[in-house]
Amino acid sequence: MIKSKKHTLSLAIGALVLASQAMAQEADAERDTDQLQQVSDSVVEEVEVTGIRSSIKSSLDIKKNSVNVVDAIMAEDIGKFPDQNIAEALQRMSGITVTRNAGEGQNITVRGLGGDYNVTTINGRRMASEHSSRDFNYDLIAAELLKGVEVYKSPVAKTQEGGIGSVINIQTRRPLDFSGLTVSGSVKGIYEDRTEEMNPQASFLVSNTFADGTFGALLTAVYSERTLRTDAYQGEGFYNLGNENWITVRQDVDGNGEFDPAVDNEYGSIIPGYVRYTNWQDTRERVGASLALQWRPRDDIEVNFDSIYSSYDTNGEQYEISFVTYDESWTPGIPNVSDLGFDQDGLVNALTLSDGAMAELLNTSRPRKTETFQVGNNVAWHVRDNLTLAVDISHSESANTNNGDNRYIVARGFVDEIRIDQSGGNLLPDITMTPALSHNSPFGAHYSYNYGDEIRDKVTEFKFDGDWAPLDSIVSSVQFGINYGDQTKERDSYSSVNPSIFSNAGAHFERYPEYTPDMSAAENIAGFDLFRLPADVLVAPRFDNFLDGEAGSHPAPWASFDYDKLFAFYQSISADAANDLVKAQFRPNDSFAVGESTLAAYVQANLESELLDLPYTLNLGLRAIETTVTSSGYSLDVDAVRFEAADEPGELQYVGDVSDYQRQMNFEDSYTDVLPSLNFKWNLRDDLIYRFSAAKVITRPQIDSLTAYSYVNLREFELYTSNPGLEPMRANQFDTGLEWYFSDYGALTGTVFIKDIESFIESGRNGTRTIDGHNFAVYSAINGDEGAEIRGTELTYQQSFAGILPGVFGGFGTQLNYTYVDSEYDDRERREAGLPFQGMPKNSYNAVFYYEGDAFQARLAYNWRGKVMTNPEAWGGPSWDADYGQFDFSADYDWSDSINMSLSVNNITNERNWGYIMRPDQVSHLARYGRLVNLGVSANF
Repeated sequence: MIKSKKHTLSLAIGALVLASQAMAQEADAERDTDQLQQVSDSVVEEVEVTGIRSSIKSSLDIKKNSVNVVDAIMAEDIGKFPDQNIAEALQRMSGITVTRNAGEGQNITVRGLGGDYNVTTINGRRMASEHSSRDFNYDLIAAELLKGVEVYKSPVAKTQEGGIGSVINIQTRRPLDFSGLTVSGSVKGIYEDRTEEMNPQASFLVSNTFADGTFGALLTAVYSERTLRTDAYQGEGFYNLGNENWITVRQDVDGNGEFDPAVDNEYGSIIPGYVRYTNWQDTRERVGASLALQWRPRDDIEVNFDSIYSSYDTNGEQYEISFVTYDESWTPGIPNVSDLGFDQDGLVNALTLSDGAMAELLNTSRPRKTETFQVGNNVAWHVRDNLTLAVDISHSESANTNNGDNRYIVARGFVDEIRIDQSGGNLLPDITMTPALSHNSPFGAHYSYNYGDEIRDKVTEFKFDGDWAPLDSIVSSVQFGINYGDQTKERDSYSSVNPSIFSNAGAHFERYPEYTPDMSAAENIAGFDLFRLPADVLVAPRFDNFLDGEAGSHPAPWASFDYDKLFAFYQSISADAANDLVKAQFRPNDSFAVGESTLAAYVQANLESELLDLPYTLNLGLRAIETTVTSSGYSLDVDAVRFEAADEPGELQYVGDVSDYQRQMNFEDSYTDVLPSLNFKWNLRDDLIYRFSAAKVITRPQIDSLTAYSYVNLREFELYTSNPGLEPMRANQFDTGLEWYFSDYGALTGTVFIKDIESFIESGRNGTRTIDGHNFAVYSAINGDEGAEIRGTELTYQQSFAGILPGVFGGFGTQLNYTYVDSEYDDRERREAGLPFQGMPKNSYNAVFYYEGDAFQARLAYNWRGKVMTNPEAWGGPSWDADYGQFDFSADYDWSDSINMSLSVNNITNERNWGYIMRPDQVSHLARYGRLVNLGVSANF
């Protein structure tokens, strides 16, 4: 079957090559006088407009003139991209919501689909990413480098495949967009009100043209620093009747220090099993640059070289304090619970942890040290007036350097008692510790986990494209081409071998007789045998005003660790154990390399004629893609495995050790897709357009699903293995809409869309395999049999009041949009659960009100999304992000023709982000990021 598909694709590619040769040899023909007159008549005098309305006009022109469903954001003025962050700007579009990292937009969801469901390109080229998924972090690219962003919600055959949600194309500037020498620069100060620090940001652009305007060079660069602080709460584990992942609170009624089911009582609780508070302080440094060269040596040839570079480093520390409210097998007799309070449903809403109550301190960090670049060269040749051929070559690389730099460090501290009270009516419980926990309190070593993944990603692409305009034909143009892409993503994983080795006063050393620990630091603290931490390991609180603005009584600022001194303490107990078991070690079993090469051929035709005496454009396209996947990693070689009978009857064991059969393994497979597309645009009037689109689209499997691995469960005779032959998720999608462009700056549009996803990728049974004469059931990621349907509506309204309101009031305008998205699974069990897609808000809207005068412009924006399901299988039930809305403001003033001053404020009202498990009174997380104020000056010459 695969050979047959390859043959079909080869024939399609060969036909395209022959067609391009035939058209290149077509006799040179001039269009007749009427056609020339039509072209002449279509030339409209351009009036230069700058500022907000200019950007709106450019965005509307792209949307109106495109044959497919496209939304765009453009920055006509240099350095005036609507937001400081690309994701923040994209969320102003209908159908797009944003996920945040410390309050800063990082990833997007389009029409309810996020992550791997969307494809991001820069100047039409795929960009390497610095993480192990296909998602794109939009905080990597500085907004100052951009000219605009286009979001393709319905595909044409020419565009990159792989996005059921959308394809997002980021555009950088080119030098021949400017006339002669252009110099622009800006300096800004960014103030974050929770850190109370001002940080610098600077950018510049230099562009010039030479040789009578036939050659141009443009260089842009940006540098920024940011300090961010997030105060947060997290609750894990809730009691919910009927949910198998429930926990309960038990009380030692008779006071004997043990839980006796015959005497003691067990209660459901709205207080989670883990109550955790976090102060996160993050520093971020971004360096970005782009270089563009543009050359038009003749009227029929254009050469473009584009490059972009981004370095983004973050180095944050999270200081956490956690309370355990229920007993576990590894904490016998803890906690000692008393003074229970109950709500009207009989659930515990207040309790006291007493007699040496434990408070765990956690220090966590996940630094990002990333570098990403892309270079590309495009040569376009206008062979004839009606034929253009182009070749595009690009290469991109990205790396996240991490050799185990992440930390998750836990120590145990103790006070007399801790009161946790959720009865006050606030979102968060009231916390009281007696006495207050300080850095002078007794602490014992518990858990020190060092880990991290080093990611390397490389993408190389070659594209050959043609554009042919037949003469005297209903077919106005035909585009065709061949695209080849090759991507390799590698992950090297590092982690501690045994992060608990110094817990429980060395009890775990029994498993490692080769180490001889020094037990002099072991103590019994509040009933626990622990290595007591030296005083110099603990550091006084590094923050104040915790959760400022959130009602209730929260923990007083708490201590943190000096990790270097903590590790030195471990070394004083056993230097070899600290170096071998706590320091992060390379983990070949968790490392991998996945390669993906694609060969695509496409052809699309635009037909222009009239229907009922009204002009229309019909785009018909076909894209055929062959994808070859290679996967390599350290895994079990099942062909080499040998078994022998185990002591238990009917059970097996390895001959020797399982490690004898683990080695570097390589897998390869391929699949082919043929993707038709149709886009119909009907001009009912000059200002009224009807659209209909239909297409088959795909989203390729997650990278983690393709990684090489295999292991055997000998007790159940099961083989768990990778599946590099996993095929993509496939969907049929439809759009229909009506668009009314009642002015250059105004439009009213409505779109209805449906995405019918044929199946999902999930874990399941994938046949059987014989290993050393024994049959094993095979389990892997598989293409399931059932999918889902996503349907929704987008409504947008944009209006400039120029010419409508008198005088200065004509400078006002508005942009409004609303999106409704719903989903329904084919699987009956999922459908009956009534849960939507993960990360998909059912309702969202955006409102922007702006004013633009001769020298002053301002914009107030509000974006809101409804609640979002984040995890259908969280501890206690499905988890949700509550609805969230945020006000942002920006303004700038032209001091002179070349000097501009600007001010922006993000999150004006200091909104919080929070969520819950099943019910809003079971708060699972809450975070406050604070406001961000940006004050700057820019100059253009």
